[in-house]
Amino acid sequence: MERGGGRHWTDDEVRALLCVWADRNIRERLKCTLRNKSIFQEMARQMQRNFGVIRNWKQCRTKYKNLKYDYKTAKSAHAAGGSGAGSPGKYMKFFDEVEAILLDKGLENGTREMQKRLYDGEMEAGRLQTPAGHTGQITGSESEVVIEIDDGKHQVCKQLF
Repeated sequence: MERGGGRHWTDDEVRALLCVWADRNIRERLKCTLRNKSIFQEMARQMQRNFGVIRNWKQCRTKYKNLKYDYKTAKSAHAAGGSGAGSPGKYMKFFDEVEAILLDKGLENGTREMQKRLYDGEMEAGRLQTPAGHTGQITGSESEVVIEIDDGKHQVCKQLF
């Protein structure tokens, strides 16, 4: 596992971080805690356990801070551009999801709401982008979604809802 921050985050890794961050308990703890290393360690564990994403706590904290910075920058760019600037989402991928987390909008069920929001498109197609050399398949109904990832060595099945 790479310890440095040199590896770019895939969209699926960002989705996993957003799903974990959307958890009400995580959100509340991040709002009221300055010494938050243990929170990011927990987030990294949940990302690995629930989504198969291996990132250390420092990488999670850095990505979290970058997403918040990008959100504020996109919001400012939109405000400065006036009515003809288009939506703030044109300035940042995952803008709506980060906004929902930061403003506690539409996340009564936390992680489940975020998973539904982020993975709806992949569920409709029946495929999920996975790291190189891995295959993934999504199956299920509206109330239950199972993601299976097979990397040749391990097969991971995760029920999302």
